[in-house]
Amino acid sequence: MLTDAMSNSENVLAQDVLSFFTKLAKNEPRFLRTQLADVVNTMFEIAEAKSLKEPTRHMAVSFVLKLLEGKEKALGMLQKLPWFTNTFLEILFNLLLDIKDEPHWHTAETNNENAGVTKGYYFGCSGLEQLSKALGDKTIAPVAIEQLSAYLVAPEWEKRHAALIALFYIVEGSSKVMINYLEQLVNMVLQPFQDPHPRVRWAAIRSIAWWSIEFFPDLQEKYHNHVLPALASAMDDFQNPRVQAHASVAVMKFCISKKPETLVPYLDGILNKLLVLLQTDNQMVQEAALDALGYIADFSKEHFQKYYDFVTPHLKALLVNANDKSNHIIRSKAMECISFVGIAVGKEKFRDDLHQAMEVLKSLQESRVKELDTIVYILQAWSRICQCVGKDFLPYMSTVMPFLVECAQLEPDKTVFTNGPYSSTQKVKLWDELICIKGSDLLYAKFVACSNLALYALSMKEDFYPWIPQAASIFAPLLKFYMHNNIRNNAARGKKG
Repeated sequence: MLTDAMSNSENVLAQDVLSFFTKLAKNEPRFLRTQLADVVNTMFEIAEAKSLKEPTRHMAVSFVLKLLEGKEKALGMLQKLPWFTNTFLEILFNLLLDIKDEPHWHTAETNNENAGVTKGYYFGCSGLEQLSKALGDKTIAPVAIEQLSAYLVAPEWEKRHAALIALFYIVEGSSKVMINYLEQLVNMVLQPFQDPHPRVRWAAIRSIAWWSIEFFPDLQEKYHNHVLPALASAMDDFQNPRVQAHASVAVMKFCISKKPETLVPYLDGILNKLLVLLQTDNQMVQEAALDALGYIADFSKEHFQKYYDFVTPHLKALLVNANDKSNHIIRSKAMECISFVGIAVGKEKFRDDLHQAMEVLKSLQESRVKELDTIVYILQAWSRICQCVGKDFLPYMSTVMPFLVECAQLEPDKTVFTNGPYSSTQKVKLWDELICIKGSDLLYAKFVACSNLALYALSMKEDFYPWIPQAASIFAPLLKFYMHNNIRNNAARGKKG
């Protein structure tokens, strides 16, 4: 029936039969044991049949993925088919070719990186990750590397891009074994840094950014002399701001190391490039550069001392120039960056710039921003500055506390919960106005505010006395705030302080 439906391009009948087979694969995969090769081969034919509609082809792929999910019941039946892994990988790779070179991807000033991709593309990404997890690392790694090596030298940019995206998802699903191929993987990804198509270069940089976490610390310690120069070069791609921005993000993620001194020799060149990016008129690039600069200061600690007088004037200039409401996020990120720099260089070095930093934070607060991410940047900058200067922060407490208390007392409206406190849309009162925010954002802002209160109580010690009644009135009820363990823990910490 299925083969007849396929040969006659009867999509409805094919989907009905596929739906039945998928349920069978999920519940009783061994029922298919004697005919498994024929069934899977038919599914692959459907998946590649251009005469059938996309949903029908996707259902055939879903059937195979269901079999893989039930691999314990199936007793490794699929792995015994000698052609299975190669064929299924190729089918999934080809789904990633369903992408268009959308002009908006090149010109956008936001981090939306998926312009031009389709449902088929997303389906292929998900399938690759599932396949990688289900088959096991040792099975998929050598086959995938061999196939993707051929894709990486294809004349079509879509194939080179697909190879890098596929590699990203396969590594995500099987990193424990893929680390044994790290040298080969690094070579495969660094070569496309010079690719003529920016989407291919972006995909290569994205892989390095993720692998910096996934393969830490091996990637940093063994390949810093290859990776950091390549990322620094990508930051010069002024014709493609998205590539520039992601190169900055990748630098930030790469700069985590058990041995910071390994990365210090590259700081001169990287910091110079980041400061150039701060002066562009592309907000996405500026934000990424600020994130990277702050993170580098935080990780390099005392090594950042010699850069303070060079870097800080650029950050202060950004604070002065980005002074309208549309630039709240840039000013907030600049302040976040300055607070990281302050902690890195210490109280004595930072003292001369303390007052200006606090005046900027005060002006941001008084502008009554309603975006939760901006509010969180402000709260976190305050806390870092307090950590840096200790009791010298005391004169600013009267400015900091009123808004901090308001944020700590933000309450989710339980009448609008739909999918739980994290995913629901919440209405909360802020600045005497009702605003709608995501539940997870609300809880995170509340957590940061409570963390700050606990920090100030512990840092100011006896000088925190005037604010003890306010803090106690906030912390006491939160000892039973079961929606967020860290909020409850900070309440206990603050009460103890």
